[in-house]
Amino acid sequence: MDIDDDNDESGNAAHSRSSAIPNSNPSPNSILSATSTSMTSPLEEDATILKRRAIQKIMRDTTLDEQTKRIQIQQIMDGSQKQQQSDMIVEDSTLRQNSISNTTSTLSHTSSHQQDVLTCIHYERKCNVVAPCCDRVFGCRVCHDENSTHEMDRFAIREIICKDCHTRQPTSNNCIKCNVIFAEYHCDKCNLWMGTNKQPFHCDKCGICRVGGEANFQHCDHCSMCISSETFSNHLCLKDKFKNSCPVCREDMYTSRHASLDLPCGHAIHTHCFRKLAAFDYRCPICKKTVVNRDTMSRAWADRKREIESQPMPSDLAREVTIWCNDCEKNSEKQNWHFLGVQCPNCTSFNTAVQNNFSASSNNNNNSNGDGDGGQNNSNNGRNNSGGENANDS
Repeated sequence: MDIDDDNDESGNAAHSRSSAIPNSNPSPNSILSATSTSMTSPLEEDATILKRRAIQKIMRDTTLDEQTKRIQIQQIMDGSQKQQQSDMIVEDSTLRQNSISNTTSTLSHTSSHQQDVLTCIHYERKCNVVAPCCDRVFGCRVCHDENSTHEMDRFAIREIICKDCHTRQPTSNNCIKCNVIFAEYHCDKCNLWMGTNKQPFHCDKCGICRVGGEANFQHCDHCSMCISSETFSNHLCLKDKFKNSCPVCREDMYTSRHASLDLPCGHAIHTHCFRKLAAFDYRCPICKKTVVNRDTMSRAWADRKREIESQPMPSDLAREVTIWCNDCEKNSEKQNWHFLGVQCPNCTSFNTAVQNNFSASSNNNNNSNGDGDGGQNNSNNGRNNSGGENANDS
């Protein structure tokens, strides 16, 4: 039977007859359209793609005559080359999986470094540190401590990773591969990399880096802290007073990244903690002495005295008490009690506490630690003497 006649009888049923051969040279578009079926799985999709590629390769081959092209295309269409295609699919799928795996690994590696850069909000630097305690990579020491159950020893850091080329290397300020400078300021003692906008400097006596400019501070051996040069000559020395926890937040002030405040009583507190405290109390949280400007408090206490005089206590509530003054540290007996406070006769302060009662109208003796004053003031007379923020290296 003539090939052309057979093909005419079959019409578009060439796909359903394995022996049918096209009677004319098929166009690439019609063949590609015929092989386009709904894909239900990745394997079928790969087979279709390989068919298209094989047909296109045959159509472009100028060494084949038209009859040979038709026969080879028909063999691809009716599945006589199924085993060969199956082998090609397996090989192609393997190559694609390996490519995807390598790409995913690369993206994951890059994403990990990008995440370190994004999460480190503490310092301007172009390197990450390798934690010597857990061998994990963090943007800085603070990032590690905030995201771990243990603290990193800043002095034990031995390796860093460049954020630009991701090269792991010994600590320095220049990348050994791309030669990028990691930070404007680098302390090889504290393993600190940061910008110079806060004027960091290393104090050998403190043993760590501080900020604020070396020329602006002097180290006090008794206080064990760098004190502002402006107040160094008249600051109140207390041995190792900064080697304590903040009385408000309980953070260690010696290594804290927050500025410390030297109160007039001699105790130290975080500056930001005192601002919050001053909103409702004007006394030192440790010794209870008044730390707000004395002149300011004198005006407040004078107003309080006038209020007390204008509102005398009823006879059934009147009593005499012994008070303790937190400011002048003196006892005063037989002072008239008032719910607005009891003024110290020695220093005129209302920063007093009732110790006991003397009046016969009262049946009990109080040992109250409550304040005898009520004057609140938000002003701040504390002096920022400390070398302040510890640069808190990574």
